Amino acid sequence: MINKSEAVPRTPIAILGSGSIAQKAYFPLLTAWEGIEIAAIYSRNAQHAMNACARWNLPYWSTSIDDLFKLNIKAAFVLTSKESHYSLIQTLLEGGVDVFVEKPLTTTSQQALELAELAQKKKRILMVGFNRRYALLYRQAKQKLDGKEIQLIVIQKHRTTPHYPNLTEFYLEDYIHQIDLLRYFCGEVEPLQTSFQMRDQTLHSCISTVLLPNGGLGTLLSAHTAGIWQESVSIHADNLSIHVDAFRNLWVRYAEHEELFGSDRAGNWTPDLRERGFIPEIEHFFHCIETRAEPESNGLEAAKTQQLLEKLLPGS
Repeated sequence: MINKSEAVPRTPIAILGSGSIAQKAYFPLLTAWEGIEIAAIYSRNAQHAMNACARWNLPYWSTSIDDLFKLNIKAAFVLTSKESHYSLIQTLLEGGVDVFVEKPLTTTSQQALELAELAQKKKRILMVGFNRRYALLYRQAKQKLDGKEIQLIVIQKHRTTPHYPNLTEFYLEDYIHQIDLLRYFCGEVEPLQTSFQMRDQTLHSCISTVLLPNGGLGTLLSAHTAGIWQESVSIHADNLSIHVDAFRNLWVRYAEHEELFGSDRAGNWTPDLRERGFIPEIEHFFHCIETRAEPESNGLEAAKTQQLLEKLLPGS
């Protein structure tokens, strides 16, 4: 039995924000994460911060980011609104704190690039939560490609209720995951055309096409009055077809046979945060803190994804 005086020191971290994504993914994981201690919760809303402290049995909350530095935190999870990311992350990096931030990194690619450069200058870790890059079936699909040239990729994300007021907000707040997946599988692509449909001042559907580095084609699709929530990626390369039905199944089809993975996994939100990439991305973040390695989804990668997003918008 370890006496209190012999206990292994735990890394103090702060969580900024206590909204939906924090409650569904990050609080459940981080409150039980070995080797760390949640020293404080930050929120602009005192009541929200107090409620989160009470629910997760945490010791301290504040509405001032300056208070966090008094606790000697080593890392922070920024889970606030995207409009607040730039100033909060800038302050944290300047203060010598490693940062994990939920997507998008900022509201513009220029701000994202500035934060990426600041992290490099301050020798701090800056990682963006593109959890699809770390989801098990997506990573397995990329391994199966094994460097083959992609001829066609179709990425889809469908929702059952339209509520985004315009294409820009949808791409930045939600579909940025799929835009980042396009870069994850294909590298740097060239935007060709984007079309979208609005009804009653809400976005109902959209489609973007791109040219792949080797001359192949890519398509990004989204319908907001679909029968079910659905995400999928279909890839066709040299004598190989891959389809990921997120986060349930992966089909790999060759000329003579096919392979199926993941059919026994649940597809809704709650069962497995590892399947959806949340646990692997947090593991990767703490590994980078320890080794000082650059995260796979670092600030520069996020800036490149946002640059592509902005080029996909009509009139850009």
